[in-house]
Amino acid sequence: MIKTTIIDKNCIYGQGVEILKWNSKDADVYSQSKEYVDTAVVPLIAISTGDQFKSIVSKGECTELIASELERQLKGRVFLFPPFSYIKNDNQVIESLKKWKNEIGETFHHVIFLTTEEEWKQRETEVKDDVICIPNIPLEHMDESLKKKLVQDQIEQILNILLQYWNKS
Repeated sequence: MIKTTIIDKNCIYGQGVEILKWNSKDADVYSQSKEYVDTAVVPLIAISTGDQFKSIVSKGECTELIASELERQLKGRVFLFPPFSYIKNDNQVIESLKKWKNEIGETFHHVIFLTTEEEWKQRETEVKDDVICIPNIPLEHMDESLKKKLVQDQIEQILNILLQYWNKS
């Protein structure tokens, strides 16, 4: 069962800090500490080259920054997976997402998908609480100090949700 959580705050911005992500070096780190790393974070990113191309790219950028910053702050507890990319308006996306969740869930106790795509709010009944929807913030022209403030505000929101997940288990 896939679940959705919606956050009505801001986007996160992360800067070049080492994170546990999808590469050989971090796979080794994970193997040595997998009893502590129980949460998989998967950015959920739409793909479309139509009229809204730049908007969709911006949303994907924001989603990846959120995921990276979340992993950076929770290093040792979460592992950042490569994005689950899907074609916007694909009717099979829910089935594919369930397959990803099942595969990753064989190793990780918690599987969290992060997105800034509003369409997931309408899919709540299909995906429940495993998808965390965060409003998109256009980062392109944003001041660095504002980005940093938004980072901390957003991390606090997501941490509250993750703490609820972790406390249930």
